[in-house]
Amino acid sequence: MPGFVNLPIWFKDLLSAQETTGLHKTSQDVGDMLAAELSERQRKIIAIIKSSPTITAKKMSETLSVSQRTIERDVSELKKKGLLLRKGNDNDGLWVIID
Repeated sequence: MPGFVNLPIWFKDLLSAQETTGLHKTSQDVGDMLAAELSERQRKIIAIIKSSPTITAKKMSETLSVSQRTIERDVSELKKKGLLLRKGNDNDGLWVIID
């Protein structure tokens, strides 16, 4: 047809390119990759929030025996990574873990 271009696509080469560039990763792979980048304390924070979404940073700091500022830094990093967000205000809001 005039005005069209016929372009063959070789799937073997496409799959090879995906494996090389990482474009074939699933959302589970990405989640596993992010989990590998978390510190042990950040993993504990996620676990605490899963069991008690309304917990405060102060209570988390008491539970983990670290300063409240340390918890706030870890929570900020988890938010930047897109794993956590806060709904509502500081006193009666709740944490939401993003899968």
